[in-house]
Amino acid sequence: MLICFCIVLYGFKHADRTVEKINRDRLFHLREACERTNNGGKNTIETSFYIHVKNESLLYCLVFKSGTTSWFYNINRWAGISEETILDDKTDNFNLARQKYPWENPRVLLTSMKNTYSFIVVRNPFERLISAYEERLLGQLHPYFKNLSHQIYRRYHDDGNHFGIPSFEDFARFVVEQSRNKKPADLHWRPINDLCTPCLARYDSILKMETFAQDIEYLTNRTQLHGKIKPVQMNRSRRDRVDRLIEKYFSQLTKQQFDDLYDVYRIDFELFQYSSERFSKYVKQTE
Repeated sequence: MLICFCIVLYGFKHADRTVEKINRDRLFHLREACERTNNGGKNTIETSFYIHVKNESLLYCLVFKSGTTSWFYNINRWAGISEETILDDKTDNFNLARQKYPWENPRVLLTSMKNTYSFIVVRNPFERLISAYEERLLGQLHPYFKNLSHQIYRRYHDDGNHFGIPSFEDFARFVVEQSRNKKPADLHWRPINDLCTPCLARYDSILKMETFAQDIEYLTNRTQLHGKIKPVQMNRSRRDRVDRLIEKYFSQLTKQQFDDLYDVYRIDFELFQYSSERFSKYVKQTE
């Protein structure tokens, strides 16, 4: 029994060291990529989406469509807000969190980063985009996104239909045009480089949605969060598997449209070691 326990304990420690190395590699790559990209083209840290959870000594940057629902649930629960309020569809959990964890100016935020466990949760940029399209524009659960969905449709279709649903190609064109016209993107598909200015921040951990289970275990081992993080499912389930959605949506794009879209998120791909190959293989080969 003792031998078995020691083997299991060794396994956990070995796995934790492996994840620790992965995290070190991610942080090292981020620093190198920031040097190559001139800090992602940023000069001033964007502070709007950082939340300093002082009672847990955590500093977290919100990357929407990258697990923010679960983090809002837990952060607001730690603040003593009832589960009923948090799970209410009418609740704006970001504004709710801000009431307990106020915004910090750049000087204060950078100081907090030195004295607090700071982390970010990221996701493949194109998977974020698919998730945003499915939930926000197709789901149309909020009047704002229902109206935006119809606006995007009318922008690219002159068929007299004022309430059409935009295709993913329409959405991609809209995202590219907004970027080229220097208009701020909606938070749910805004590039991570714009949301968190990661090159100007200091992180202890970079968590990825693709390896979330092992990454969250690593985070809890280095903080005081054991037993405090509760899983929650608030968003509606995806209708198809990820690989099916990638084929379904990216097969609508021409190579030029794909390249233009990639350029919007190029810095994100570079900073966090993501590849676009899973998506580009489905792009139309002819115009």
